[in-house]
Amino acid sequence: MLLASRLARACTLLLVTLLFVSCGANTLYRGVAVTSLSDEQLVGELVSAAQGLGVEVNRTMYLMAVRPEPAYVLTSSTTTFSGSANATYNAYVMPTGYGATVYGTASGTVSGTSSTQYQYTDTRGAERLGNAIATAISRSRQAAYRRRGQEVIAEYQARVSRRRAETEQVIQEFFAQNPDLQARRTLVAAVAPWAAAQGIADNRGILQRTKEIIGALPRGEGLTGTWYGTFAQTTTTTQGETFAFSQFVRLALTQRDNVLVGNGTLGTGEVIEFNGEVTRQDITAAVANTTSAINVKLTAVAATNQITGSFAGSGTDARLEGTFTLLR
Repeated sequence: MLLASRLARACTLLLVTLLFVSCGANTLYRGVAVTSLSDEQLVGELVSAAQGLGVEVNRTMYLMAVRPEPAYVLTSSTTTFSGSANATYNAYVMPTGYGATVYGTASGTVSGTSSTQYQYTDTRGAERLGNAIATAISRSRQAAYRRRGQEVIAEYQARVSRRRAETEQVIQEFFAQNPDLQARRTLVAAVAPWAAAQGIADNRGILQRTKEIIGALPRGEGLTGTWYGTFAQTTTTTQGETFAFSQFVRLALTQRDNVLVGNGTLGTGEVIEFNGEVTRQDITAAVANTTSAINVKLTAVAATNQITGSFAGSGTDARLEGTFTLLR
């Protein structure tokens, strides 16, 4: 009994050790404080935690599905008798090898009570124990992945809030120093992504370059000049799937009498060609995205420094429509 008790304690200690060792979140940057991770590493860690959580959820569900049912087998029984017996015995003993065999008969009466205890063993006990341990480990890992994911998300949100506040402060200072651009905030917002695309990482540098681009915008007769803006598009595929997005656009237009032509670039790098006509303030045109094989027809209203309108057309296996605004 002492040996069995020591063996049971040793097994328990081993299992507890196994649980603690195996239950950590095995993420890409395990053990590294989230505050020490770069932005790219933070995203990678969040993806790793989400993937690990998904794997452990699936593993737990599988282990629960295959958990074996008990299989009890009778291994022994013990009967206890309490009462009296009145019997006549007739017995004799015969030597057998190095021992003896007893033969005999008995007759009489017996009265009293008896109770029997049965001992059963679960033949699948080891399997069930292993399954329970594996399930516990998997659930503990789930909790570890959730905790790690929550830590990463909290750090990400803190960085976003901090940088938003810093950016807003820089923007306020920029417009305070350039009050003439205060009324052209929409144009500043449309030009800024193109300034950033030139490799400028500092917010103040981006705004300064934006100011320079706006100050040097070429203008000609009528609507001739360089225009910056945005468009919002909704695309419907032939399978009925619909998705929407917004994008920046830069467009160089040339007007000769009532003819308006030009070419431009989307924020994705796709190239577009513009061919249209101007009647007073009304514009009708055909626009071709030569990169993605998309053609649309647009109608718009033009003012001195602003063009707004809508478009509709088609591309490969899709119909699309949207609205746009161009500024200068």
